[in-house]
Amino acid sequence: MLKKWMFALLASMVLTVPVFADSSYADPAMIQLNDGKLENNRLMIPLRVVSEQLGAKVNWDQQSKTVTIFKDHTTVKLTLNSTQVQVNQLTVTLDVPAKLYNGSRTYVPLRFVSQAMGAEVSWNQQALQATIQTTEKKIVIGMEQGKVEVPSSKRITEQRAKVIVEKLNEATNISSIKQIRSYFSPYFTDKFIHTIIQNKGLAYDSKFTRIWPSAISYKDQNTATLIQSTEPDSKYGTSQTLYRKVTLVFTSKGWKVDGVSFELVDEILNP
Repeated sequence: MLKKWMFALLASMVLTVPVFADSSYADPAMIQLNDGKLENNRLMIPLRVVSEQLGAKVNWDQQSKTVTIFKDHTTVKLTLNSTQVQVNQLTVTLDVPAKLYNGSRTYVPLRFVSQAMGAEVSWNQQALQATIQTTEKKIVIGMEQGKVEVPSSKRITEQRAKVIVEKLNEATNISSIKQIRSYFSPYFTDKFIHTIIQNKGLAYDSKFTRIWPSAISYKDQNTATLIQSTEPDSKYGTSQTLYRKVTLVFTSKGWKVDGVSFELVDEILNP
């Protein structure tokens, strides 16, 4: 029992990092992250994501810089900058201490997953990816990408972003739209249009409006993402936030939507 869920607790101290479920309803047990870091030749991975996926509870003590993670009958206690982790009555020693990045994200070494949480871990040197596996979940963690420089002439304009958001809001329910392919063709790729037709719209019917200045990021000069979140006055209130992640690709007709994914996150006071 310990091995099944303990590894889920691994990711509980970082600020909420949405993990998105593809609107084409891909395997929900597969999670892809791209924010691993190298520290003294050790792969460091974020704490919060896995525990939220598997339903762990997290308490943070600001004074002692300690997080206590609960799941079923097991408790894990971990302190920032310490190599000692308490798993019930057992003490586990990490080869690299838990570390805070950018003042908000806590990372632990990948080996912590197998040492303290009993999950299976593998490393693909060629792809620079780690795979963490339990009977319920598989998490693939890639290295964090550096900042991509995109010429201003090729960047997504504010007007284009607004139009794309409007069209995505319309795509929440396509039952009243005639000639769906031709209607969305200027804004969506053929692949994404096929997905929304097959699924009769998007996975969630919430409509998003606000585009934060940091909402758009570029993976390379031809691929970008746009992330939006619901407001406190939405139907989810202040206890939950729905995130929508839009994958955009640059085509001969400009930037188009190539995929959309969602994550509904319970809001927890984070360190």
